[in-house]
Amino acid sequence: MRFFKFYILIAFLTAFFSCKKDSDSVTITPNFYIINGNVADSAKTLILFASSDTAIYNVVISSTYYLSSKALVTLGVSDEARVAYNSRFNKNYELMPAGSYSFKDTTTFTTSFVIDTIPVSIYRHALSADKEYMLPIKILDASGNKIDTANSIIYLHTVSNPFAGIYNSSGTKTLYNGNASDSSVDTTINFSLVKSLIPAGIATSEIDYADLGANGWKYILKISPETGLFSVEANTVILNSVQPDSFEVLSSTFDPVTKVVYIKTSYKNLSGNERIVEESLTLH
Repeated sequence: MRFFKFYILIAFLTAFFSCKKDSDSVTITPNFYIINGNVADSAKTLILFASSDTAIYNVVISSTYYLSSKALVTLGVSDEARVAYNSRFNKNYELMPAGSYSFKDTTTFTTSFVIDTIPVSIYRHALSADKEYMLPIKILDASGNKIDTANSIIYLHTVSNPFAGIYNSSGTKTLYNGNASDSSVDTTINFSLVKSLIPAGIATSEIDYADLGANGWKYILKISPETGLFSVEANTVILNSVQPDSFEVLSSTFDPVTKVVYIKTSYKNLSGNERIVEESLTLH
């Protein structure tokens, strides 16, 4: 008897869900978009050059669902998007000239291949250092499939900031037991890192401090518009992490031709122990 009741229950649930599936069935349509294309994340689409002439940015295209058949996706440059961007954010980006970039403008998606990476090469020699450029790349067609209009464009751009770039960092951090002038060295730490120097304004940039970037420590680099003088400051995270008024820039230089930066600083941690940091930054 118990087995019979169980059988009736299974039969009822099977019939119920079969009817529900038939009544609520939907068609899932693929929707194409650029994964790393978002206006709000403009810092992530900033083109930073190292010492080489070419910078490569990978544009990642995907479909929200698997396709039922092959689809040819076509990409192109949308100057209308640049004009709209400038108007919306009060910017003055110029369109990158045709000879300053290259990328494959088509890619084929299949029933099992729904994501692709398109490398975009940008050539520094074809761009003026004193201008800011934008390259808006847009999904133009997807063989009749839907295109996510909100995420179908990526706004690659450059800045005229004199510091901007990808740098090799090498330096030494000397840790003292007390003051550097009258105490012994506790530890000497050597570090070698690759860092991105990100513009924070026309003549201001930020870059990780020594090997403490993961803690939010950053140098603030400035060039005075009036005098052209180079200066270095600590960001608020550093100042809030050391003894008050203990952070000091002992020496700093910047070569605008080679973009070599040298910085020597000193500070005392909250325990009163001094640290002296020397760091050289050269284009990667």
